[in-house]
Amino acid sequence: MGNICNKIYIWYEKYMKRQFPQEPEPVVPTDGDFHTEKIRRYGDILRNTKLPLEERARMAYYIGLLAYTGGVTTSVPASDYIEDMTDILMLRDTSRKVRIAVLKGLCGVCYLSYSNQNLAKELLLTDILLSFLDEDEDEDEEEPTSDDQDIIIVKFWVCYLMTVVCCNNIPYLKLFQDLGGEMLENRLESLSSMEWFGWPMNYAEVLLSLLGYQTVTLD
Repeated sequence: MGNICNKIYIWYEKYMKRQFPQEPEPVVPTDGDFHTEKIRRYGDILRNTKLPLEERARMAYYIGLLAYTGGVTTSVPASDYIEDMTDILMLRDTSRKVRIAVLKGLCGVCYLSYSNQNLAKELLLTDILLSFLDEDEDEDEEEPTSDDQDIIIVKFWVCYLMTVVCCNNIPYLKLFQDLGGEMLENRLESLSSMEWFGWPMNYAEVLLSLLGYQTVTLD
């Protein structure tokens, strides 16, 4: 499992920082803790329901990035915004861009933070992720549509976030097993057969191994 966690770290370090290059204006720290100041500033924007959802979701991503780069101390202030992130994920008919930005934010906030992982669990993150995996593409179409591809990309990020929260949290593994059941196994098997181009690992395969559904060789 340590090798998997190391590869998660490498992926986050190499790819996640490239996703939203246009950061909001710099924040001048007032208490000497630069990361915490920025988290609070972005958190205020995240909670501003008068703003477009895409902008609020981008703030969720920035909070996750700061929580990841700032280490253990910044995971504490970042935890204040986990509920706001899960609330956005529970909104109906949100765009792929919104969902992915928030999922990325949660990856950073939950990365190696056992307390944040458990808080997200209390806020029904497990149910949210399973519901995303259970979304159907349009099986009546001969060729995948752009909407289908959007759903699949979201599912890839769901698999990555599931790996993050399960890697060092055994109760999460059991909860996903109990709640996901056959549906989860079938969805992961389907996703594992797809091309994960641009990803360092096929995280559906990783989850199949972590959850004990089948033995997978992880190079």
